[in-house]
Amino acid sequence: MGYSVWRSALLVIAVAALAACSQTTRVGEDTSTDGLAKSGKGGAVMRLGMASQNCRHVGVWLAVREGLGFRPHTPVAVIHATSLDDVPIAEVELPPGEYHVVSYACGTGKNVKQVDSFDITTGLVRKSYASFSVAAGEVVNVGSFEYHASRSGLNAFGRQLRITVGVKDWPLDEIERYRKKRPQIYAQMRTRLMTVTPGAGPPGEAECAEFRRLKADGKVQDVPEDCAEQAPAKAASKKR
Repeated sequence: MGYSVWRSALLVIAVAALAACSQTTRVGEDTSTDGLAKSGKGGAVMRLGMASQNCRHVGVWLAVREGLGFRPHTPVAVIHATSLDDVPIAEVELPPGEYHVVSYACGTGKNVKQVDSFDITTGLVRKSYASFSVAAGEVVNVGSFEYHASRSGLNAFGRQLRITVGVKDWPLDEIERYRKKRPQIYAQMRTRLMTVTPGAGPPGEAECAEFRRLKADGKVQDVPEDCAEQAPAKAASKKR
């Protein structure tokens, strides 16, 4: 499949799923764990956080691992993410397996911006931001996907894109609003948060410890700045 076809596929969210006339990705009102089990599918429920207050519509691509990359599988979108009448939560039926969030799109009403790491030589996406698994016959709440990207610094080739990714539980008020709007889905769902891909967000304690070990062995020269910030905070907590 040519580059233009794959690129067009990746931009479906940007031109279709995020169009003003589109709807938030949802499953049928009568979706049940028994019905999903019979069809050999599972259900995933996810909240998509806004990368900016200007984002009226947001979307992601879910992909499956293929070799060293990820093959785009299913687009998921939340339309009118700031609406007080709804919640920024999408639902999708999927075959059993592991899925990766590989892109993020923000529609402001005037234009759409999407961030991904598409590889034109393979038709795959290079980077996963977070992942989750779903089994047949279950409805799993994979949490709130939080994505932030900003430009920092300036060199001869442009400004560097700094990306921060996080996953957390839904806000309490949105849990209650979702319970009222989608009672059947809410009653069946069980929460199992997505896992942030190592390197997609700030390094955790385990990664920082590994960087410090490698530095002590002379295998790396520097420890990431975020790890340096963690050390004083950890030391302060021990003094209390």
